[in-house]
Amino acid sequence: MSGAGGITTLVTRDGEVTSVGVFGELDTFTGDDLITVVRQFLDDHPVRLVVDLSAVSFCDGAGARTLGTMRELAVQAGTEFALTGVRAPTLLRVLEITGLDRLFGLRQDPTAHPGSATP
Repeated sequence: MSGAGGITTLVTRDGEVTSVGVFGELDTFTGDDLITVVRQFLDDHPVRLVVDLSAVSFCDGAGARTLGTMRELAVQAGTEFALTGVRAPTLLRVLEITGLDRLFGLRQDPTAHPGSATP
């Protein structure tokens, strides 16, 4: 587990999948630090990058921009990008307001696990 500028990440690898667990607040003050972490692991060219937001306690518009930037970086690297653990009502609301819920393919099916993403 590593902490950078107020946000903590836990990175695990399982074959060609890299998972980044994010802990804390995702905002103006922490977004660049998270992008730095993601860039570092994209250099290893994983097939899939999964970002787990289940331990994110707060996300604002800048945090949403960070998520969009991370997805863009992954796409440019030829890596599939997915979010998981999108459970906090405030996080869901920010993603809905910005339209990122559709970009990330978050399910609107009420029977689906909250925060699950479509493949």
